[in-house]
Amino acid sequence: MSGYWRTNLCLFVLFLAGCQSYQLGDPAQLAFKSIYIKPVTNDSFAPQVQALLSSQIRELFIRDSRTQMVNDHKEADVILFVNLISYNRDKAARQGNDTILARTFDLNLNAEISLFDQNSGSYLFEDRVLTQTNNVYTDNPYEQVQAPSLVQAEYQAMPKLARKLARKIADEVLSPWESR
Repeated sequence: MSGYWRTNLCLFVLFLAGCQSYQLGDPAQLAFKSIYIKPVTNDSFAPQVQALLSSQIRELFIRDSRTQMVNDHKEADVILFVNLISYNRDKAARQGNDTILARTFDLNLNAEISLFDQNSGSYLFEDRVLTQTNNVYTDNPYEQVQAPSLVQAEYQAMPKLARKLARKIADEVLSPWESR
């Protein structure tokens, strides 16, 4: 066997040895098999976002195959509680010709989540606060006619804000975690 083939064979064997512990999928084992997701409650001033957030969270859990989402809380190992606790707008950038008027805003939505283990009768985690921010533009400086208003921009940004917050919530529940 020539040196070229011997080198390639050695590299191939090393490649196979390096991949022996590789496995597909998420290796994290969850402490539960089934979950019931209570409808999102809204103690914030976010307009009508609780239904949108509830559906986004459910969709993410349906797509994840590590746990089964159930429709009855009596059948679930754990129950997820989500409460929207605050919503606000912060000015991010101001108009060039009038520094009091804002051109862009940061929309901040805060949720408090808890995961209750029905088998042990205790919380796996309780009252964790997650924050999601989304930037919205109230005007386009390159257009002559300034059509969009803050209300329209905020309305258009809500689905994206809910989707991002739902992803954070799902990650918090489905990722390996510890008591904080």
